[in-house]
Amino acid sequence: MNNIGFVINSAVETIHSSEKRKQLVSQKLSPLKNKIFSPDFGLKEPKLVSPVRKWVPNGLIGGVDSGFVAKRLASLDIVLVRAVGVCFEYDNGIVKAAHYYPGFFRFPEPRLSNSALEEDEAEQSKSLLRLKEEVNASKKLILLHKPKYLFIDGSIVPQFQDKPRKESALTDNYIGIIKEFESLYELAEKNNCTLIATVEDSRGSRFRQIVQEQILSKDSILEPEKLEGMFDSAFLDYFLGVNERSCVFNYTKNIKQHPVLQDFSPEWSENIFGLYIKPTEYDRPLRVEFIAKGNVSEKADEIASVAFALSSLHREYAYPSVLIEADMRAKLKPDEIEIVYNKIMDKLGNSIKLKMRRDNRPF
Repeated sequence: MNNIGFVINSAVETIHSSEKRKQLVSQKLSPLKNKIFSPDFGLKEPKLVSPVRKWVPNGLIGGVDSGFVAKRLASLDIVLVRAVGVCFEYDNGIVKAAHYYPGFFRFPEPRLSNSALEEDEAEQSKSLLRLKEEVNASKKLILLHKPKYLFIDGSIVPQFQDKPRKESALTDNYIGIIKEFESLYELAEKNNCTLIATVEDSRGSRFRQIVQEQILSKDSILEPEKLEGMFDSAFLDYFLGVNERSCVFNYTKNIKQHPVLQDFSPEWSENIFGLYIKPTEYDRPLRVEFIAKGNVSEKADEIASVAFALSSLHREYAYPSVLIEADMRAKLKPDEIEIVYNKIMDKLGNSIKLKMRRDNRPF
């Protein structure tokens, strides 16, 4: 028991120390917030921090999210994915109507995943399936309801963990997903719909990297290594004030070296950007990603205003309201996959050994 108490006290002390360090670093860097940087610093905008313009929601604003559950069996996996699109119809900041795709409620179609895949491939297979469902729902929502803005839960591109090994049986699936994402970008552009991706719990460090490499290397206000190990959201939690946004930045430092962006055509990979907003005092800054062709700073102002307006409704949870609704409709419960599993087992009988050994213990 004494050992547990020691571990808990050490953890508390470490967390307090870490928070104090972030606060001190942010205070040290605070003079940079009002500084105008010359083009020599290589920033996309002349200021690191800008106020977010007020914007009142009007018209149609959509959001897409998905729920996901899976059950592992001896020879295959059962997968349930439910992707839901929601479209809020706003009139001067008030939701007048809500539209859903494919509907307010739909039991997901069960999918079977062959367990001949390696462990990492099995997880990637499920993730790629989920991404495909989300992209398809996004495209359907755009075609059916023509929203001016469409929020995506998560990043605007697949993540590196979704990319299979070169020799993997999933390579064609992955290439197909990249094409699906590009198809979504193109469809949104043709329908004058702006895609806005928000990452609920970002562990990105792109902004911190920019401050270290492009600012502190030329400005001696702080040693660059003082920022090492900090995630953007943790550092910006102290650096940004409520109703402020960070400067816009390229999604990655080097597209050709990025494991996923290198697979996109330059038309899209060179025009994917990010920024952070601080919608409320009691939650961390929110990472926002988008596509911009033309005046990036002007688009960043627009994106930040829209994302802020929809994410500042709760003082302790800064996330777009339309995505909260999509999540509520898409969420799956473990008992839903048990319904499918039990019906399969009823038809198969006891002669087929499908259960995992760990789930079949007699004691």
